Amino acid sequence: MLAATPRRLAAAVTAPVLALLLLVLVPGTASAHAILLDTTPGNWAVVDASPHEISLRFNEPVDAGLAEIRLLGPRGDAVKGLPRPVHPDGRRDAVAVTVPSALATGTHTVTYRVVSADSHPVQGAFSFSVGRPTPISDAAAAPASAEGGGGLTATVYGVLRWTGYAGLAILLGAAFSAVLRGPGGVSGTGDRRLLWLGWTVLVSATALGFLAYGPYAAGRPLSAVGDFALLGSTLGSRMGLVLAVRLALLAVVAGWLGWWPRVPRNPWWHGGAVLTAGVALALTWSLANHSAAGVHVGFALAADTVHLTAMSVWIGGLVALLVLLRRPDDVDRLRQVIPRFSRVAAVCVAVVVVTGTFEAWRQVGTPSALAGTTYGTILLAKLALVAVLVALGGLARRWVRRHYGEVPVTTVQRKRAARGPGEAEVRRFRRAVGCEAAVAVVVLGFTAALVSVEPAQAQVAREAAAPKIPAYTGPVSTVLPFRAGSTTGQLGVEISPGRIGPNEMHLTVLDAQSRPREVAELRAELRLPDRALGPLPVQVAYAGLGHYVAGASIAVPGQWELAVVVRTSEVDQATLRIPLGIR
Repeated sequence: MLAATPRRLAAAVTAPVLALLLLVLVPGTASAHAILLDTTPGNWAVVDASPHEISLRFNEPVDAGLAEIRLLGPRGDAVKGLPRPVHPDGRRDAVAVTVPSALATGTHTVTYRVVSADSHPVQGAFSFSVGRPTPISDAAAAPASAEGGGGLTATVYGVLRWTGYAGLAILLGAAFSAVLRGPGGVSGTGDRRLLWLGWTVLVSATALGFLAYGPYAAGRPLSAVGDFALLGSTLGSRMGLVLAVRLALLAVVAGWLGWWPRVPRNPWWHGGAVLTAGVALALTWSLANHSAAGVHVGFALAADTVHLTAMSVWIGGLVALLVLLRRPDDVDRLRQVIPRFSRVAAVCVAVVVVTGTFEAWRQVGTPSALAGTTYGTILLAKLALVAVLVALGGLARRWVRRHYGEVPVTTVQRKRAARGPGEAEVRRFRRAVGCEAAVAVVVLGFTAALVSVEPAQAQVAREAAAPKIPAYTGPVSTVLPFRAGSTTGQLGVEISPGRIGPNEMHLTVLDAQSRPREVAELRAELRLPDRALGPLPVQVAYAGLGHYVAGASIAVPGQWELAVVVRTSEVDQATLRIPLGIR
């Protein structure tokens, strides 16, 4: 419920758009999901001897309690006996496992799953070779990084997260609506039921979320909720501790709800108590989401907490207003609550826009990140729905001003105010508020989705660090013409198998009539421009008339380039560049 005139309505609707422009024009600075920085052994590295330890270092602290590291041998079988990951030398941004025995010669794949500082699981893989690389499958060769549990577990946990937001909104909205009514705020059975409904939904979602978080973070099925070891690890994690604190706060709130209706009404005292409880509960979300990681954490925690509190009062207040509008004959309460809530909603929307802009700036930062990432897509959808909410609220505000805006002075005005709007008018207004509440429920869903997906800047950074796999890979068989001074000729190139591991190269120099010919010198080197690798000299051996043989063991996937220099005389030479896609 916002603007009173079309001009103010237009200004309110454009506020989210202006906020969006601000956040994409000013680069952001945060990255809230853990990103793998380096490993020991290094990704695609070839080591002479079996390592004694495998370690991974991230850009932020990670939780070792729910972490898992697996090691697959050259044949794809799991290496047995790996202990639980630990923080090496107390460094919380790294995890490591000791290798129990010497590893076989060949390429080994490490898969990992850790929980980042924002409580979201991050998984991925990397490979290294002992002695020499061997061909590996696409899945093992391409490092990946993703977040979240999988399948049913992730779905259930996501639903519980949304249910928790809904419970908080109903609880705070109903409580604040009762404060707006002044003396006798919680006066009806429906009011008390709404308060206890919000409390019950929030308690249930929190308790079930605690049970489901362990399987979600560890990548286990839902049947693992009864695993006591996993429950212990959950309690020791940031999210587990936060959920336990939330349950303790809700126990205090339960006592307050039972005591509240029996004390004298003091709107200022009760309003402050509601906001304090709301901020404390909202903080338990902020301490375990994207706001808890990256830079400017203090500002981010404050902004996210205020954002969630204001959104809950606004959206939950709509639900409480729907309950109130079921009694259109209660003219005094309608006249008292509706205008007050209209003003409170305007303040809440302004707070949501300002704090949401700051958080979006931290997590998105650039226009490309907004348009090309999952986080950016969800954020755009949420902003569109918020604009719809603002427009609906503006229309509702105009209705409020028309029916409750004038101060009764004359006898006729006093009689009209005493009667209030007609029952049909109230029903139409209730339907409009119902539409607004329905859109708000969807907004809560997008809010829950935003805190569960990888932030835009983290996704951009991860994709930039990933190896670029060419579209075409495999053997190379081609003949390329060349000119060296006044001499023309051709170079036949055969490379196989054209993938990770040992590759054999046959280079044949031909004259213009495709007959083998001798040259003064032939040399070759490899480069991987995307990773700034090379030039790497290739040892070429003479094998007969115009025929040269070389071998190269390639351990890194990507779009390689084989540069062959053909020297036909003391001063004349030609350089041929052959693209070589490796994966």
